Amino acid sequence: MREVDIAIIGAGPAGLFAAYYAGFRGLSVTVIDALPEAGGQVTAMYPEKVIYDIAGLPAIKGRDLIANLVAQA
Repeated sequence: MREVDIAIIGAGPAGLFAAYYAGFRGLSVTVIDALPEAGGQVTAMYPEKVIYDIAGLPAIKGRDLIANLVAQA
């Protein structure tokens, strides 16, 4: 087991953004999730659905949103 500054429970969009922001602030992070891949409900339930309410993006598919967040986190 390794020691980290922050443990984030949930690898959905909010958890991934929290990991990104913590890393941006120089903190070490681990993300824990029950699902086998990141994305939470977005990945599990509607990866092909277009999402229209993400700030700064007019429209994006769920899988593309998660791929972008994982790349940044």
